Amino acid sequence: MTTKTSTPTSTSADDLARTTRTLRFTALGGFAVLLALLVLTAALVLGDAVSGDGRSGAFTAAAFWTFPIGAGAGLTALAVPRDLMATGPRRALVIAQYALGAVGVLLQLLD
Repeated sequence: MTTKTSTPTSTSADDLARTTRTLRFTALGGFAVLLALLVLTAALVLGDAVSGDGRSGAFTAAAFWTFPIGAGAGLTALAVPRDLMATGPRRALVIAQYALGAVGVLLQLLD
């Protein structure tokens, strides 16, 4: 009789460190994306003020609130140590950072 020995497959510490490092660099790049989208939103607000009635609506205020919330999500994904946050929540925060920037522009376009 021969018995097969199999080694369990698990993620190594090097893979987790590499994934965490990649997510941190992506979160860092998200700050540049948020800044560019903030400038675009401000340009849309100024264009709306000149061509519209000169007043901003509720969507404009909501659009500008998405950027600090997105920056907070990115900062959390960037700064929290690997031992305190798993890869899944860190990935969700990075996705939320980019999504909140896009939602900010979309909200201003709806105004």
